[in-house]
Amino acid sequence: MLHHPRARMTHFPRWIPTLAVLFALRGGAVAQSAAPPVAPPAWPVTSAPARLVIVPEQTPQPPCRIGIVDLDLPDPSWAAGPIRVYTDNGVAVGADLLWTVPNGPATLVFDAFLNARKYQVYFGSNYPPMHVAETKAGVWLESRPGPGQIINNLPDMLQAWNQSAKINGRTIVNGIWEGGNRFGPQGNLLTHLQGWFDLPAPARMQFGVISVDSAFVLVDGKEVVEWPGHHERWWGAAGPPQGAVDLVAGPHLVDYYNSYVLEGGENPPPLTCCLVVKGGPLPDWSMLTPDSHFFRPFVRAHVANYELEKDSPGAVASSNAPSLAIEWANGEQSVIYTDLADIGLISMHLHCLVDHAGAYTWTFDDGTTAQGQTVDHLFARPGLRAVRVTLADGGKEIGALTQTISVHPDFANPNKQPGLRSEQEAEIMSRDPAVLSASDLASCFAIFGHYLATNDLFKFLPALCAKMNDISDADLPYMKDGALLLARDDWVHADEEMQLLRALVDRCGKGTPSPQSAAIASQARLALARLLFKTSDKLDDVKALLAAIDPQALTDQEPRILKILNADLALASGDVPGARKQYTSLTGEPSGPDVRSSIRRTAKISQARAYIDRKDFDAAEDSLNEVAWQAPIEKLSPDWALTRLRLYQEEGLPVVAYLWAKRLLPVITESSRSELLYRLTDLAFAQNDNDLAQKTLSELLAKHPYSEEAAQAKEKWPGKG
Repeated sequence: MLHHPRARMTHFPRWIPTLAVLFALRGGAVAQSAAPPVAPPAWPVTSAPARLVIVPEQTPQPPCRIGIVDLDLPDPSWAAGPIRVYTDNGVAVGADLLWTVPNGPATLVFDAFLNARKYQVYFGSNYPPMHVAETKAGVWLESRPGPGQIINNLPDMLQAWNQSAKINGRTIVNGIWEGGNRFGPQGNLLTHLQGWFDLPAPARMQFGVISVDSAFVLVDGKEVVEWPGHHERWWGAAGPPQGAVDLVAGPHLVDYYNSYVLEGGENPPPLTCCLVVKGGPLPDWSMLTPDSHFFRPFVRAHVANYELEKDSPGAVASSNAPSLAIEWANGEQSVIYTDLADIGLISMHLHCLVDHAGAYTWTFDDGTTAQGQTVDHLFARPGLRAVRVTLADGGKEIGALTQTISVHPDFANPNKQPGLRSEQEAEIMSRDPAVLSASDLASCFAIFGHYLATNDLFKFLPALCAKMNDISDADLPYMKDGALLLARDDWVHADEEMQLLRALVDRCGKGTPSPQSAAIASQARLALARLLFKTSDKLDDVKALLAAIDPQALTDQEPRILKILNADLALASGDVPGARKQYTSLTGEPSGPDVRSSIRRTAKISQARAYIDRKDFDAAEDSLNEVAWQAPIEKLSPDWALTRLRLYQEEGLPVVAYLWAKRLLPVITESSRSELLYRLTDLAFAQNDNDLAQKTLSELLAKHPYSEEAAQAKEKWPGKG
């Protein structure tokens, strides 16, 4: 929790008052005036085996009270022990860990009022801790899980805050300007921002709150403005909810509480916490953005290098420390949603903090390597990933570090848009899918499937089938979505698609499947049955697949797909009356408005033929599918059936066309029979089904001797029939 100064004593015990520190420093300066200056000790914390050197990124005016730095520790156990901070002149300053993340950075706050050029952060010593003396600067941000309920008043807000035991994260920011959860995925969240500001003279200050869902603002502990309830962040003509307070000159404290309730759906509005102020030094309404300079400043520092105590003169530390240290940060990303935690291609920027004249070699847990002190590496999936860096002098290894780092989407920058970056796609596709782990394969398959990169999916398909049994239950929906995408309209690769669907069915049937796995198995069986039906004569296998489907597990349009496929199976089995009955039940009698629908369907079929003439096969497919979906009985009409047959042939799908033409023989018995016989003869000869070809050709010449198709047949197959 972020506390008021008095309450903060319980969070960071044993604060050292600012005046006491200044008094001690002043006394030291007087003592030095009587004697020549003494150089600071090279390693003042004699029992510390290692240190990080940090450098402030700027020296703002007026001088900052506190500083903050994120430290990637080479030994995670150091976060549990005392951390001592000294200036480059050897003066000790207070420091406390504000927040630590397993396999991620430790956020350290330290006294910065001395404005040192550098600070040295010592680890692993037996020195007692020295705590931060002054915390009244910047905006202290803390996030906790929310109850998922609407909050309508401040007492309920404070009660929810105190009852939420877990902490998502803490940091210090420059303004009240949050546009998402910087500590992880969006969820039901409670947020507290606490910032100090100074007024040079008494003023009447007006505050306006901008938020998604409940927000409450207090100044010096008294509520000034609120916007309770469940709402979007935009406001009406009167502006955001406002309140005013008269304040004296001097320092003041703002507390901003927000309760965010996650909505359903794919793109809920992100958490938003903004504050606008008017009065005193701000004559016009101003948003308290990070560059507004309204709150007392603090300084952010970065790590410059890592040093071992054994390398300093007079080293006395006995405990060992890792010989190297690295730091890492998010780079580019390809993600489905900006806060999806476990799927994505994540590029990490890695840097070895030890300067070295020889070679740096990085080895990653996906089997790839890289060279250089600083590298960018693309991980195929977020999670805890192993990284090893080695230093070599000639052929001799002189230092190495293996570290597990937390790889995740860039939660701290929620405005990054989801998408598939072409350079990341190309890099993943240059790797051998067979060497990727099942987890990495699943992430790539999910990303490429979401962005309809079907060529990528086909390359990954053999490796995915081989490792399907190792795919986690949580990843199975992504595998199902990719498999259905491939099987939907692409029949050229039917054998590979059916291999994937069978592997998915087998994986979902292992052991005692969960309801989710059982549903995925039914959906995969339906897709497999459709594909098998369109590309083969294995009608018994299709029937067995359909019988194994649980209709209750199907969603959206799948129940209707199942019914139409059962009718198609009846037609392919020669049961034309049964197929007609099922198609009719799914279509309805053409009366009233349906008569007009029948006219529109005829126009759609004509439109499909025009698309075929222009070689726009996708558009023709869409037109025919729309007709068959709305009125399956049209599948028995010569107009629709022969247009479909022509499309198969024009698309270069001879096997599919051949099967479809054979199934039409008992259906098209009068009008357009000659066209069917001609096309089927052509397809049968191509499939080496000479018996059927001779049979259909003989019927064409005997029963339709004066048709255009008979004339074409005599010219194409002289002496046959």
